[in-house]
Amino acid sequence: MRYLLSHRAGLAALADPGTGADIANTPRRRRAEIPAANGHATALSPAQLYGAYAGRAAVIGAEQVDRARQGQGRCLDLVLGAALGRESEFGLGVIPSGTDGEFGPDPRAFGFDGYGGSFGMCDPEAHLSMGYTMNVMGHHVVNDPRKTGLIDAVYRAL
Repeated sequence: MRYLLSHRAGLAALADPGTGADIANTPRRRRAEIPAANGHATALSPAQLYGAYAGRAAVIGAEQVDRARQGQGRCLDLVLGAALGRESEFGLGVIPSGTDGEFGPDPRAFGFDGYGGSFGMCDPEAHLSMGYTMNVMGHHVVNDPRKTGLIDAVYRAL
């Protein structure tokens, strides 16, 4: 029953005013107020945001970074659970990389995925931040293969 409720919540949250590459850039979708689901930015914006977490701006201290990336406990998210088919964990507005390595090999790295393949991430210990947007949307809610490929390549180059 809980999965069914999360499935309905996920559909309701993600399907109005529609999803998919053909709908994402329509005026109706861009005007919609969908918290955590319809931000629009260039790659520079998330790279700069996560750059502040990585220590390249004096606006966020190390204590605040540690607090933001601290996981709040794994659970079945009522919106993303249906799409992911598994439990997830969130920090304060970010997703910790954790043991799954969603944002690189350091479990203390963190970031956030955008539907279609975009993402932003930070690894303060490696002094690394990245932002990626694409001109062709994919169909992954999280862990788009382009994201994982880029993150793997950057860590191999460090």
